[in-house]
Amino acid sequence: NLAPIFGEEALLYEHDAAKHGKLRRLVGSAMTPAAIEAAIPSIQEAAGKQIENILEAGEGTIEMEKVFNDYTLDIAWKQILGLDLREEEVPRFHKAVADWTGGISNPMLLLPFRIPGLMKFSKIGRARTYLTSKVEEKLAKLERDGPDNSTLSKLYFATDDDDGTTRLTHAQVMHNALFLIFAGSETSSSTLTCVSLLLGLHPKVWKKIQEEQRELCSEEGEGLTRKILDKCTYLDSVVKETLRLHPVETLELRRAAKTVVVDGKQIPEGWMALGNIKETHRRDPTVYQEDGSHMDDRKGFEPERWLEESAKPSVWMPFGDGPRRCIGERLAMTEMKVFLAMLARKVDYELVANDEKIAWKTNTVMARPADGVEVRARVAVA
Repeated sequence: NLAPIFGEEALLYEHDAAKHGKLRRLVGSAMTPAAIEAAIPSIQEAAGKQIENILEAGEGTIEMEKVFNDYTLDIAWKQILGLDLREEEVPRFHKAVADWTGGISNPMLLLPFRIPGLMKFSKIGRARTYLTSKVEEKLAKLERDGPDNSTLSKLYFATDDDDGTTRLTHAQVMHNALFLIFAGSETSSSTLTCVSLLLGLHPKVWKKIQEEQRELCSEEGEGLTRKILDKCTYLDSVVKETLRLHPVETLELRRAAKTVVVDGKQIPEGWMALGNIKETHRRDPTVYQEDGSHMDDRKGFEPERWLEESAKPSVWMPFGDGPRRCIGERLAMTEMKVFLAMLARKVDYELVANDEKIAWKTNTVMARPADGVEVRARVAVA
């Protein structure tokens, strides 16, 4: 039931290693460092719009989860798909993506048989149909007018390096574009929401990010490029530490290519195995503490551990690993670092609630605080 929702031709569903490698090369052409750098101005524009909204709240409060959802969804339609939506249509696009991605966590979709009428009668199916129609409109425009700077354009016109002629099929372009929307919006918005919570709990860390940005602005100016983002070493450590504590909550499904023994248990060739990324992070011997404090949002959040080779975690796989590592990782990291860098330059904030016990939403792909991280914001003082 998940296959028709994501699309059977998405990279996620190609099981043959050789075909997967070829498909990954083609899809990966839209995720190269050069492609991501070309997208940074569009990402900055989306971030700037949301930061203005934060400051316009004045003495009121603002829910950071909504800010980050709107931010990543604006990137989805502007940059990933390259759509030219009218202002009144933007909320409909946002709702369609929310219905589509939100429905994926529905346990009914894990039933071992196809649900009749799923795509026609369910909310998630109707949302996907709307999104598919927008992609079809854009593909027709690309065919008529030629390439532009959107991620979809790079997918559509990508050719295989081996022969320079092989291109993605229409279905492969469609399904992989939709999957990039899901991967980019869910990972980035969830992680940014958690970052905003952690920085509210650890104001000294926020001050260090702001100091790093002030230094970079004095050296490089106000602009953001890939080169400048690469210099945001402390900011990078904050994002990585957040993803160590709060990676994907669901399990990774893999088929054993050969018989292996793990902790004395045999997994026969061809059997399916479920990998738990969060548990893998928890058991990392470099950071492990018997009392579990290394995974606690108050006691275990230590971005500095990423700045020292001896203290750096020995395992970190929020984007998976190996040949099936998330292909949208570079885009997601850029989205998060651009927003946080711009936020640090312009905004100070504090949490409205600072409860000892943090409540979390259930049935989500990645961790999301139950209150959406409500804050009071103000213009940052240099």
